Amino acid sequence: MTFSIRFPRECNPKALAEFSCQIDALGYGENFRIDTRPVRFFTPTAMIFLAKVCRQRARKHSDEKVLYTGLAGHDYANNLGFSDALSLKGRPYPKGAFGGQTYIPMSVMTREALEDRAVDMDFALGDAIQERCEDIAQIVSQGKSDSLRSVVARSFCEIFRNTFEHGEADSAVFCAQYWRQRDIVEICIADRGVGIEKSLGASKYTHPENNREALYYSLMPGISSKAWRHKKKKAHQKSVWDNAGFGLFFAHQLFGELGHFFLASEGHALLIKPNTFEEFECNIKGTLVSMSIDLSDEEKIDACIKGISKLAQKVKERIGVKSVCFASVEGFLRTGSL
Repeated sequence: MTFSIRFPRECNPKALAEFSCQIDALGYGENFRIDTRPVRFFTPTAMIFLAKVCRQRARKHSDEKVLYTGLAGHDYANNLGFSDALSLKGRPYPKGAFGGQTYIPMSVMTREALEDRAVDMDFALGDAIQERCEDIAQIVSQGKSDSLRSVVARSFCEIFRNTFEHGEADSAVFCAQYWRQRDIVEICIADRGVGIEKSLGASKYTHPENNREALYYSLMPGISSKAWRHKKKKAHQKSVWDNAGFGLFFAHQLFGELGHFFLASEGHALLIKPNTFEEFECNIKGTLVSMSIDLSDEEKIDACIKGISKLAQKVKERIGVKSVCFASVEGFLRTGSL
């Protein structure tokens, strides 16, 4: 028996989430055909998300023969490593682009490489992650704003640390692209770890009842399964890179206001855009974060960053970080009011 599915024509977050459910719901067949031709344009998020769910199915049905149609017509995606990410036999469309001033091809950050770098340079694992994130932040900020570069570097550092510390993953994949004509940049980061719900289950104070609640909680400042351990340390034991639980808060506030912020983990996904908050069902192992931002107005970016810093403190004061009421979290994220 042969089953088949087509990639979505428009690879927006909602369409990608729906595709992840559809490909998982299809039954097992000796042959499984995936038609890639409908896609008009691959963004970093589309490449990582689609490759992730296709590989996810391949692992679930390991003896199923997967046949892809139309990959030869996706030169841009193939050059950035999309076909390689599908683990095709013989690598018929190998990665041909390896980074530049406006893009990062599909790349992998591994725990092993970070640990080796930390040993070589005699510094902590968090410093090795921060070093990589400084380079990533250069692409994302495009020299538009020093404050943007600094903030996204710290935010990305915490997102990657979540992968290795909370998500229990050994690697994370990421990809970024700046479109000069539109003055917009997008980055996507994903892992195959335990997912946000299980990660937050290790928290001393936060106990989400389901995956949906876990995603909401993860966007709040100071909500981290290990942030409380940092607070218990003596002053001389604390490091500037100890995970403080602010990474996703800054990310969803900044990118959600000036572009988009998309978070998916296990069976649920959230999409935040200006004046928009949406939720979708999805089927994705681990966690995926997608962010884009309009870089055309530097003053607006700087003002937004300053506002987020003040807001984070207000949220911690009024909602707190210990035994946080989910209704308060949901109300804040959906309305922006405290």
